[in-house]
Amino acid sequence: MTSLKKWSNKFAVIALVIFGIASCSSNKGNSDTPSWYISPKQNNSQNLYGVSSGANLEEATKSALADAAARLMTSISSESSLLREEDKSGVNEEMRQQVKQNIEKIDFSNFRVSNSQKVGSQLFVEVEISRSPFISDQKDKISFAETQVNNLEKNLSTANPIQKRVSLTKILELEKQIELSSRILQGSGVEMNLKEKLNRQAEFQNQFNQLTNKIEFYFEINSAKEISQVIRNALNKEKIKISNSRSNNANQIVIAIRSSAANNEIYGAHITKLKISFENLSGGKTVASNSIEVTGSSTISEKESYAASVKALEEKISQDGILKVLGIIN
Repeated sequence: MTSLKKWSNKFAVIALVIFGIASCSSNKGNSDTPSWYISPKQNNSQNLYGVSSGANLEEATKSALADAAARLMTSISSESSLLREEDKSGVNEEMRQQVKQNIEKIDFSNFRVSNSQKVGSQLFVEVEISRSPFISDQKDKISFAETQVNNLEKNLSTANPIQKRVSLTKILELEKQIELSSRILQGSGVEMNLKEKLNRQAEFQNQFNQLTNKIEFYFEINSAKEISQVIRNALNKEKIKISNSRSNNANQIVIAIRSSAANNEIYGAHITKLKISFENLSGGKTVASNSIEVTGSSTISEKESYAASVKALEEKISQDGILKVLGIIN
């Protein structure tokens, strides 16, 4: 069981639910299928349940945990369907949909395999999760996240625009965790003041939107236009304004970009190593910075290898996010 617990805390629920559904549909017609699998136990005041099948114990248990999470998803979705009636604060509907996207973050650290049976090449498994420690864990997560939000909120008034945006980004991520755990608890029958939590999340989202509308970037560039264009495109995707002129506006962030390219030829392949440094200034002071290195190669020409290194920059931005590449967030 020790090896199971190593991966039980985190699993891709949606993919596994699909696997579980496929497993269920392929085995329901087998007369040897366990009765507890055909008519699975319903969640009760003591335990949560999940069933599935797989080629081995690890696969089957993992999918059964996904089934347990899917049942919670049903409860959460039923609560979310009442959103417009319960929440008149103007919270973006898209934000509510993120609950479903974050459902894979549900953890089941305390579970046991309560039933298992081998039928042909398939192993059928039932998992049982003790409701009490699961509920307690969700409450602890809410308490910890709310403490972090309060600590971040204290520094908002004195932070520069970049610091404030970073803090609000972290706050919104924490608020999503709070919402998810709150909806899990409410879907499990625990009384939660969900409307108050949604209103608080909406307030932070409004602050973030207003700040984003005010912040603008100005490029002070001593690097190739291909690099600056990649950065501009990425900022546009984040809906951050780019100014054509430098000003004394407190909400303007000056980005100084410097780059250098080193080219080599090894065994007929052209290799370009691109070094880029970013410095973000507000009021003449550096508020964030970062340096990165990307590499591109080509058997065609040095020009093509340089283009490949720029493409590697795009991929890094896609993977890490433009604000992390610029050094604005860690």
